[in-house]
Amino acid sequence: MYSILIVDDEVSIRTMLLDYLEGTYEVITAENGEAALALCEQRPFDMVISDINMPGIKGPQLLAEIRRLYPATHTVLITAYNVDDYVRLARRSGVSNIIPKTSPFNFGELDALVSGLLSGNIFGLARYMQPQHYTLLGTFEIRSSHDAKDVREAAVELLTEKLGAAGDMRLILDEIVTNAVYHAPAFPDGTEKYEEFSDVTLAPGEYIHLECGHDGEKYGISIADDMGRLTKETVLFKIERQMSGEGVLDDSGRGLHMSRLFSDRMIINIAPKKRTEVILINYFSHKYRGYKPLYINEL
Repeated sequence: MYSILIVDDEVSIRTMLLDYLEGTYEVITAENGEAALALCEQRPFDMVISDINMPGIKGPQLLAEIRRLYPATHTVLITAYNVDDYVRLARRSGVSNIIPKTSPFNFGELDALVSGLLSGNIFGLARYMQPQHYTLLGTFEIRSSHDAKDVREAAVELLTEKLGAAGDMRLILDEIVTNAVYHAPAFPDGTEKYEEFSDVTLAPGEYIHLECGHDGEKYGISIADDMGRLTKETVLFKIERQMSGEGVLDDSGRGLHMSRLFSDRMIINIAPKKRTEVILINYFSHKYRGYKPLYINEL
């Protein structure tokens, strides 16, 4: 059984997370960073979930220390504040997952994140959907720059036909699919293989895979490649530059930033040199809108 340490100075949050997770995992709680480090000295944990703002050691500093001492431990931050305010701290501390304390709390989202990180099973749109209600609407394969536009339009039309609307998915897909076509393929020395906005025919192994589906509360699209060139550090760097205004002219960074801005959830999954996946999710209701978590999972 995987072990999880929950660190939060609010007893209500500790109890809520304990009650939800302890049926599946071994869960221990701590009220501050000092107590958490003492527990980590006594025994290993597979994951530490920590509040950001606590008396004494703050969450990012705590998790940075845990990652230094126990590199195999997965680390997650949780906050009631604006996640965007902590992206720079997250990058510096090596944390790439920040969960917002939504009201009501999104337990399904927590479950997908925790189980995915602990098991290494992070890929696929279906695992971020309600399994009993998930409907796969369509799968597509992009083999050229010409396909990219056609597939984007087909996916948006399919969502509109089945669900009545597709939100800003056309705009988001244009950015993410363009990035995948022109920036994912590379020569062995790491140099990008194709010139942006040129007519491109992708080689086998460079094809882009797109999937769309929905459950009872949300719909989503997955865009994946089998090259795995993106890294957690690169994503955090680009998102931070866009948020600070320093990267306003960065094309690939703009795509990630816009995707996070115009979707309710953006999840990035990375298996280095094997696979990269961007999942974009929108909720039907406004229940979880306005909260922008940070989800970057790297195996």
